[in-house]
Amino acid sequence: MRLVDRYPEVGLDGLLQSLVPPPRFHAATFATYRPDPRYPSQTLAKERLRRWVKDRPQGFFRPKLPGPQGLYLDGGFGVGKTHLLVAAYWEAPPPKAFLTFEELTYTLGLLGLREGAKRFAAMRYLFLDEFELDDPGNAQMITHFLALTMDKGLRVATTSNTPPGALGEGRFNADQFRHQIQGLARRFAVERIEGEDFRHRHPERLPVLLSDPELLALYREDPRRKTLDDFPSLLAHLCTLHPIRYRYLLEGVEVIYLRGLEAIPDQNDALRFVHFVDQVYNLKVALRASGAPLQELFPEDYRHGAFAKKYGRALSRLAELLG
Repeated sequence: MRLVDRYPEVGLDGLLQSLVPPPRFHAATFATYRPDPRYPSQTLAKERLRRWVKDRPQGFFRPKLPGPQGLYLDGGFGVGKTHLLVAAYWEAPPPKAFLTFEELTYTLGLLGLREGAKRFAAMRYLFLDEFELDDPGNAQMITHFLALTMDKGLRVATTSNTPPGALGEGRFNADQFRHQIQGLARRFAVERIEGEDFRHRHPERLPVLLSDPELLALYREDPRRKTLDDFPSLLAHLCTLHPIRYRYLLEGVEVIYLRGLEAIPDQNDALRFVHFVDQVYNLKVALRASGAPLQELFPEDYRHGAFAKKYGRALSRLAELLG
């Protein structure tokens, strides 16, 4: 079986029924989050989120929930932002939804902004992973969407995925966020989460990939539902699909075999592959690969450019998947 032979369709009903955390994070709770004692902000963010989802209406004549209407989790990759976001989702009262920024933009494209805002405004909580400010058009659409839904009382928690190369030292720039969401800024509190990548992966210790013969031998012996693709062919196939479809590309697959990883010369291809890696990781699909060292996959100017955080996260997750 090959991934390049799959052309999944994504219907609106399927999207709306899947607004829950991915399998990777089904066990992510406040109890299983282990704050690093060296970084007190991790414990503070955990307690802030826990209180936020347990807030109860206050006031007699016009009861409303206390505290900020929105929480924005800021931090580097691997510090547990998504874990905390999922933990809050599990404890929040329904109706609620969990989805990525990419999934929300696609859903609004299918529904239309007004109808989408109407449906989400009927919920109590929205948990939005990987808020992106690197696409002005999408950011502006989501800004308008948040204005429409939060005016109706929707509470929103989101994680940051801003381009750190433009913000300095990989840290989130609250002023840029406030400028982007304009009048909504007063509704969000920024929770900064310091720390190191919990996977403790470093470029000099990335796993060594298999040789082609080793990869094929493992593939033949593997009893799981598996796919085998050449890396250049997979990149070309990803170009033909909207990133929202990558998750559905992997349905029923237990392990992916990729032959011939190599440097990705085109940044658009590289970003598509980053999104693909996110889906493989979140869906807990196993991965085996042969080819060039992982250090060579993303050119150095990519890894230190505007999307450095995305490439760093992808390498960290690839190291875990292939280690």
